[in-house]
Amino acid sequence: MKRISRLAAVIAAIYFLFGAAWIMFSDLALQNTITDLALMTQLQTYKGWLYVAVNALLLYWLIRQALRRFERLGQRDPLTNLYRHHQCISYLKELLNAAAAKQQKVLLLHLDIDNFKSLNQQLGYRGADSFLKALADKLRACYQADTLLARLGTDQFVVARSVTAGQGDWEQQAIILNRYFSQVAAEHNLKVSCCIGVALGPDDGDNARALLLASSASLASARQEGPDSIRLFNRALSEAEHERQMLVSDLRQAIESQSLSLVYQPQFNTASGQISGCEVLLRWRHPRHGWVSPEHFVGLAERHNLISALSAFVVRQTASELVEAGLLGNGLSRVSVNISALEFSNPALMEVLQQELNAVPQLLPFLQLEITETAALTDLNASVLQLARLKQKGLRFAIDDFGTGYTSLMMLKELPIDEVKIDRAFIRDLLKQPRTIAIVEAITAMARGFGINVVAEGVETSEQLQCLTACGCQEAQGYLLAMPMAIDELANFVSKQKDAQDKSWA
Repeated sequence: MKRISRLAAVIAAIYFLFGAAWIMFSDLALQNTITDLALMTQLQTYKGWLYVAVNALLLYWLIRQALRRFERLGQRDPLTNLYRHHQCISYLKELLNAAAAKQQKVLLLHLDIDNFKSLNQQLGYRGADSFLKALADKLRACYQADTLLARLGTDQFVVARSVTAGQGDWEQQAIILNRYFSQVAAEHNLKVSCCIGVALGPDDGDNARALLLASSASLASARQEGPDSIRLFNRALSEAEHERQMLVSDLRQAIESQSLSLVYQPQFNTASGQISGCEVLLRWRHPRHGWVSPEHFVGLAERHNLISALSAFVVRQTASELVEAGLLGNGLSRVSVNISALEFSNPALMEVLQQELNAVPQLLPFLQLEITETAALTDLNASVLQLARLKQKGLRFAIDDFGTGYTSLMMLKELPIDEVKIDRAFIRDLLKQPRTIAIVEAITAMARGFGINVVAEGVETSEQLQCLTACGCQEAQGYLLAMPMAIDELANFVSKQKDAQDKSWA
């Protein structure tokens, strides 16, 4: 957005300066050379039309240059100026087609930096970015112009080129790439290694996507071997690993094509029975595997640098659907979105959210982020700072699965949170173990003392609901009250709730 605003300002400034210069100098030229008033009037008309024509051409040229610039920015990683994933696939297709016509092969080297997270912490983001940029510059300097160079994710690079039968020594090519990497590391006084996965097309994949998956599978095998390992793809690689890589690729494609879906589970006020908010749940229906467990694909997203894109999709889609349905503030006073532990610890989390919220700002006053108790306890001091920073932007926070940690009650005092969700394990045992009721009463009393809302999740029986209400729990969520539902079902549900406000709460 900043680049767009800056470019718009540049175009406006050029337009203003050109217009001012034209008016000033053209008027002076006419006044100094023309004395006939009738001729002056006629020339002023021609001058105006000429100004319009020249100005139109100038604006056309400026806008065309701007569009070309944005097209280049969209194709390339802004830090390294290497191709991104989508362009990598396109260029790889061209390489495979050209190689097939010349009866050549395509050698694909897939490099991953070992323990990049530790490197990030050691150097800081600027230092790590400087290293990545230097590595990209080294690759550009050492490989020919027709070699495909791409950056996939944070710490993965791809080098692909056509090779003849005599150049097919894949191991030697991988060693050379490793040497380039080591040279850049040495220049930065770093002790860092990398792993390289190798695939040969069309042997290991006759299309771009299959070849990239093969290189990813061989890279995973290399990582299992340890630092500085190099592995060539072979059919003996674990089928499970290959399937996992396929699933990661499909997930990336699902995020890009926005083919994931959302469902909403309502939350209810235990005193009135009215809907108070909802929790947003992400769903993925895979074309071959059917419904994939969120725990499974969120874990994949975390391990393969897709979690920010996934979070952005959820916020963007939630805002779009709820605004279109007209439910924000009209039936729903709060919308809870789950944030993974990895994403919560990301310093750039607010930037990811802000980019989506800028497009649909109506969501912000209602948005509440849910983080697990485990995520909050990993580094309590860091969690306090992160929560405080994000709350200044207007965000609300809830602790999910509350009560599972050993220091849960201390969190109520330390963390600037708005809501706790009592873990379903407590709700399940509520009527079986009398001590559980005492724990729920203690949590509820302390939370209310700090002005923190309490929600019980996983309510499945009317007896559980009655007990929770007696314990002072303000809100409840579970299959007894409402199943997760699509946006159109939620809109109908809220509408029926409004029509039935006078009915008693059973």
